[in-house]
Amino acid sequence: MKKLSILSLMIALSLLFYFCDGDNPLNGVKIPDGAYAYIGYDSTGVEIVHGWIKINFDDRTNISGEWELDKIGNPQNIGPQVGSGNLGGIMVNDQLHLNLNPQYIDNNVILTCPYSDQKLLGQWIYAGFPGVINYGSFVAEKK
Repeated sequence: MKKLSILSLMIALSLLFYFCDGDNPLNGVKIPDGAYAYIGYDSTGVEIVHGWIKINFDDRTNISGEWELDKIGNPQNIGPQVGSGNLGGIMVNDQLHLNLNPQYIDNNVILTCPYSDQKLLGQWIYAGFPGVINYGSFVAEKK
């Protein structure tokens, strides 16, 4: 019986170390160097997406980049913020305005927040021709 308990403990610890990456709060998500680990929340504070965003300053105001986000559970009406793609945006008065779908005329997910090189705290909106369809908050930490 004692051998079985020790074996169970060893297996549990092995699984814990395998699935937990101390440097990455988003277990299993590989975050590129220089990218931000991203977690998006719905309007009630429930986590709905996680992954990463990478922003590049083309000049003092214009931004390009890429993103990869996976949904958590089955959130409704969150727009095209699942999968991967290129982003575009601008910075005005130290405020970032990022569009996860710059190739769309509508059906956009826009991130807005004060700029920080280390941590972004802001709001996302999903908007289309009818206006704002859904919204929430996000946090992104530089890795």
